[in-house]
Amino acid sequence: MRFLPAQENRMSQPTLPPAMLLRSFLTVASGYVMTVLSLFSTFLLLGYLLFPSFVNFLNLTMEEQEKIMASDPWSVIPIPMFCLAVAFNCLLSAMIGWLVVRTAPFAFFPHAAFVAVLMFVMHLQTIIQDAPAKKTMTLVYLLCFPASLLIGAKISANRLIEIHPEL
Repeated sequence: MRFLPAQENRMSQPTLPPAMLLRSFLTVASGYVMTVLSLFSTFLLLGYLLFPSFVNFLNLTMEEQEKIMASDPWSVIPIPMFCLAVAFNCLLSAMIGWLVVRTAPFAFFPHAAFVAVLMFVMHLQTIIQDAPAKKTMTLVYLLCFPASLLIGAKISANRLIEIHPEL
């Protein structure tokens, strides 16, 4: 059997320019970083603005914070604060999914799906390591945020197809 060089092989895929691959990597990396930052910044912002007990918690030492979060996280993060933070983060995740699709140089939706998988794995690792009292919070993150990101990405991808049917 004779093997053909890559230029002659009909089954080979075209190579992508390095700039396009870099843009692809930066799209996924920035989408992931934005989702992580949105999670932490939303909790801090809501805590400082609306829930003074959360601010008191932040003034404790790291050991005291870990002890409280392992035993009773709901005493620090009240249910209304948690629900508000999850709602805002779902909205932010959808917007990040929309943005990832818009900035991807090729394969628009798969870039967002890859960010969603990264988020899912991150929360899965966290839920395995979490104390039993905190697993409920992390399970909500595991289910809501990747799904929200995919919803935003799907909306953006559908809109791109409507505008540019040749894609």
